[in-house]
Formats: sequence, structure tokens, C-alpha cells
Amino acid sequence: MLFFEFTFDALLLGLAAVITAVGGVVSTILASKKARREEKIKNEEDCLGRLKAARAESEGAMSELHRIKMEHPEWLNHES
Repeated sequence: MLFFEFTFDALLLGLAAVITAVGGVVSTILASKKARREEKIKNEEDCLGRLKAARAESEGAMSELHRIKMEHPEWLNHES
């Protein structure tokens, strides 16, 4: 009977070790996915910020070009 109790305890310890290992693997996978998702969000926010700055710059350039066209219509090439 002592051998059966020892084997049962070893079986429970082994089962606990397997469950803990599976939990560790699942935890690692979830943390990795979360890190990738946060990195993607950060990259999207950075990209949107750069896009907003580029749009503002192009609108400023467009306004300046319009101003120059209105002040100096003789500079326009009407032959094309």
C-alpha cells in the first residue's frame, strides 16, 4: 500500500508540473501577442502623427503656392 500512495503522490506532482508548464506556455504566448498588439498600435499612432504633419506641411505649401500665383500671374506658363 505504501508503494501505491507514493506513486499516486508522484502522479499528482507530475500532473501539477504539467499543468504549471502549460500555464507558463499559455502565459508566454498571451504576453507575446499583447506586446505585438501594443507595438502595432504604437507604430500606427506614430504613422498617423507623421501623416498629420505631412498634411499640414502640404497645405501650407499649397497656400504659399496659391499666394505666389495670385501675386505673380506673369510667372504662369500658359503654353502647356
